[in-house]
Amino acid sequence: MAHFKKAPSDARLLEPRDVLGSEIPGIDERVSALMAALSAPSRIRVLFALLERGELSAGEVSKEVSMSDSATSHQLRVLRDRGLVKRRREGRSAFYSLADGHLEVLLREALFHVDHTRLEGRGDSDGE
Repeated sequence: MAHFKKAPSDARLLEPRDVLGSEIPGIDERVSALMAALSAPSRIRVLFALLERGELSAGEVSKEVSMSDSATSHQLRVLRDRGLVKRRREGRSAFYSLADGHLEVLLREALFHVDHTRLEGRGDSDGE
């Protein structure tokens, strides 16, 4: 578990069965909260701007995603509260970046999935 700096040495990584079982309560709610935070297109654009450009000021994020400063600030607050972005203060300015490399993997995998379904012609339809 070396990739988790603060984890106890005897801790184990979560498995899909942990969502179904009751050994570690609340895992399903935590995964659901993560997915809910990722469910807004405006937050997705913010995350991809940070993925693409690295650390950005709040104003730079606003410009990248073509949103008002107040809307961007709200989305950044939601993402920070969910642990998806981190904030660094420098004087009166705040700079944001992705919280960790796991989020980068998740975002890239989401793109791969969307591309896979797009290129197979599945689009948004269920096909059922």
